[in-house]
Amino acid sequence: MQFKHPRAVALLFCEVLVGMQAAFWLLPHDSFSENEKRVLAQPPVVSAAAVADGSLFRQIESYVADHFAGRDGWVGANAYLTQAEGRGAVGEIVRGRDGWLFPAPLQDDGKTLEDNMQVITAFAEAQEVPVYLMAVPGAGAVVEDELPKVHLDYPDADLLERARRMAGDSLRWVDVIGDFRAADAPETLYYRTDHHWTSAGAYRAYSLLMQERNAASVPPEVFDVERVPDFYGTSYSKSGLWLTPPDEIELWTDPELHTTTTVYDGDGRAPVTQQGMLFYQYLEQADKYPVFLSGNHARVHIETDAQSDKRLLVIKDSYAHALAPFLAEEYRTIDLIDLRYFKRQTISDWLRENPADEILFVYGLSSLTQDKNLQWLA
Repeated sequence: MQFKHPRAVALLFCEVLVGMQAAFWLLPHDSFSENEKRVLAQPPVVSAAAVADGSLFRQIESYVADHFAGRDGWVGANAYLTQAEGRGAVGEIVRGRDGWLFPAPLQDDGKTLEDNMQVITAFAEAQEVPVYLMAVPGAGAVVEDELPKVHLDYPDADLLERARRMAGDSLRWVDVIGDFRAADAPETLYYRTDHHWTSAGAYRAYSLLMQERNAASVPPEVFDVERVPDFYGTSYSKSGLWLTPPDEIELWTDPELHTTTTVYDGDGRAPVTQQGMLFYQYLEQADKYPVFLSGNHARVHIETDAQSDKRLLVIKDSYAHALAPFLAEEYRTIDLIDLRYFKRQTISDWLRENPADEILFVYGLSSLTQDKNLQWLA
């Protein structure tokens, strides 16, 4: 291509480069991205060791990538350009209809799911109390009418059937995907901008668990429902599609049930205790989902005044957080343990000191196919 004024084009190009460099050095650098909900790279630490092993240059690359001027705008422009080119996915996210942002279909390595199910079933066989498994499919496998016309298949049903067959009679299987797909309004069971189920979805899963326990669930009319606007979830943060409208986050509470929640971290910090299971201070932050149980922690202990003397152990990922208000209706004591952070002893050792009447595994299918922390069960 021939330019009529090549010198002017070259000068403009140089001005852009110099301007971006000047903006990088002169503008303040944020430590946290509200859109992406993550801590941004810190300034590189210069040392002879870092130069020798090459880590200094990786630090520099990460720092520049996270802090160049107008980063959110560039990320968003790239995401929408990708969509304009006809590609349905933006990295890990598939843009659906009506503002839906679905996590991309799972990539099963053919081994992690099998390994995890072997560990879970061996653990269940060693217990003298009922053990339940609630494996949660992704929204793309349930809210199929909101997917784009052209998309990759979601393998959740096949993977869950494999997991159910591997479980055999060792534990009690809660069939979430079958029930969710049969729902009249499956779009109400997941957030549009987040990978988690909604509180309505968690309530439906709780009802399935009660059926498996041959018990009646508390009717939904018992709960007060508060709807909080402007919720942007993890799928939004990963997409770069910043014009997507927000969700409402639903908070279900039983005004007649009294609970005390204590949060324990695995790093030696003092536990935090409060009345109730909802941590409302998080509603003022960019990441609102930790309103449920204060987010991810090694262990969360809940005491209730439910009409029960049973103690429940929940081994889980973050799907269990919105489920906890419903479980609290059925148990006097609940402990929720996240094996990603609970490293001081195995669950088997912990149970010897803290016996439970029932054990419930709550995992998103993505965790069952990728998480390698279940070794801490034995």
